[in-house]
Amino acid sequence: MIALLSVLLAQSTVPSRLVHDGGVCAGLSWIRLVPSEQAVEELGPDFSVYRFNGPAGEDDHWWGVYSGRYAQAKAAGPKLIERDGVTIRRAVENGKFNGYLAERDGRQNHFFGSVFNDSPTDLNFFARIDFGTTGQALCVKAG
Repeated sequence: MIALLSVLLAQSTVPSRLVHDGGVCAGLSWIRLVPSEQAVEELGPDFSVYRFNGPAGEDDHWWGVYSGRYAQAKAAGPKLIERDGVTIRRAVENGKFNGYLAERDGRQNHFFGSVFNDSPTDLNFFARIDFGTTGQALCVKAG
C-alpha cells in the first residue's frame, strides 16, 4: 500500500506537458494562465476539452474551452471581436447563452463557464488569448 501511494505521489509531482511557457495550447488558440490557475485536458475522438480553475477548485471561477470542428454551441448574434483571422461570436446552446465561439477555417474554440456573463466586460477575457503567429508558435512548441 505504501509503495502504491509513493508511486501515485511521484506521478502527481511530474510536470505536465499540457502547461508550458505560462499557458496552454487549445488548437486554434494559445491561452495564458493566470497565477494559481490549473488546467486539465479531456480527450475525445476528434476534439479536446480543456477545463481551468483556480486554487479553490471547480467553484473558483471555472471555465473551459472546446477545441475541435463540431462544437455543440452555435454562434449567435454580432461579432464580439475579430482578431488574427478569428471571428468570436456569442454562443448559444439550447437557446441559452453559453460563452463564445471562436472560428477560423472550420476550426473552433468554444469558451464557456462561469467567468462569462454575456456582457461587454467579457471582452476583457480575450486579452489573454492569442490566435496569432506567436500563439501558434507556442502551440507547435507544445506538440
